[in-house]
Amino acid sequence: MLGFGQEIRQKLPWRLRQIIRSIDKTFNRDLLRKRANITEATGQLPLDSGTVTLVVAVTESFDQTKPNAMMTCRIGYCRAFEELGVPYVISDVADLADLLPSLPNPFCCIFGADFSMIGKRTVQMLRKYPHFVWVDPWFKGSEKFFAHHCLRAETWTWPDSHRRRILESEPSFVFTATVETGLCFFEEWEKHGVHLISLPLACDTTLYNPLAPYCREFEDIRMAFVGGYWESKGRQIDTYLRPFEDELVIFGYNEWPYRGYRGKLSRAAEPSLYRQALICPTINEPTVRLLHGQINERVFKVLGCGGVTVVDAVPAYRELFSEDELTIPKDEHEFAYIVRELLVNRELRDQYSSRGYEAVVSRHTYMHRAKEILQELGLDINNGRKNV
Repeated sequence: MLGFGQEIRQKLPWRLRQIIRSIDKTFNRDLLRKRANITEATGQLPLDSGTVTLVVAVTESFDQTKPNAMMTCRIGYCRAFEELGVPYVISDVADLADLLPSLPNPFCCIFGADFSMIGKRTVQMLRKYPHFVWVDPWFKGSEKFFAHHCLRAETWTWPDSHRRRILESEPSFVFTATVETGLCFFEEWEKHGVHLISLPLACDTTLYNPLAPYCREFEDIRMAFVGGYWESKGRQIDTYLRPFEDELVIFGYNEWPYRGYRGKLSRAAEPSLYRQALICPTINEPTVRLLHGQINERVFKVLGCGGVTVVDAVPAYRELFSEDELTIPKDEHEFAYIVRELLVNRELRDQYSSRGYEAVVSRHTYMHRAKEILQELGLDINNGRKNV
């Protein structure tokens, strides 16, 4: 008996069936999908100017005109590597087979979710080059764990077929933005023979720094928030920020159910806002506390600009910041107390701003993460070959 897909093929014109069969033989599903929206594929360094080259592989989910977290962190890595003298190129995965052989000692960064868009031919080709993959949780008993916490397992983990595709590419290592104590939620990757490391998000100092110009538009803003609002995160946001709605100014790509929503904000203006507002809160998805998960990039941005942030009750922050660098509340009530204290206490704001800034520039920039990646790959950027 024919499968559902085969039945449909049998009804197609012979010539179209031949074309589909030809595509199948290439094992390359990349030809059948939309492409990434890449507006600036390279930086200032010519691609032939370095001894190694960073290739950031993306798929249709990447849109360089929309500064969501998955776009901004990729750009942060690109700029950090360029500051180290490593040229970069952002490429749709469909172009990797032609691109990689043309570059000096390429190494690839790929988000694991994009493997659903990568064909077998590209997977096989990746084995020839150093590459590292951002992965999702994979641990024993995950389905029961997520069900117990009223979460859909399929939202937070991938099917076995997807994981196999990643493993078949033979990555140099896999990573997560989760802090060290959360690596237990990724233990199965290591059990399947892949090296796993923690690479938290960080600050792109080429944009987020204290040199941001003064912006008259942001005069007298007491509290400001930049980001999206959706159902799961909205519950967390409302718990912490709704009591301050009258003082809160909000910018974001989607409309908020808050009176202070002012629409979109350009990335160029964002650092000025972080520097000028008295407080810029950082609120995470509820699962971040549960999974010791991906600490929001905003804490690094705000502190990197010399601003002041107050975070939600996520103990994992303490793995990245000391008590005198960042205050972490026990719950939303202590959060509210800290906010009110900071709003009226300039000396306290200056203290946390100064120490938080020093923490970021000394430990939590994308330059720090880029150097760690080069070390993990064993790449020497001076001679472009693996250390022996």
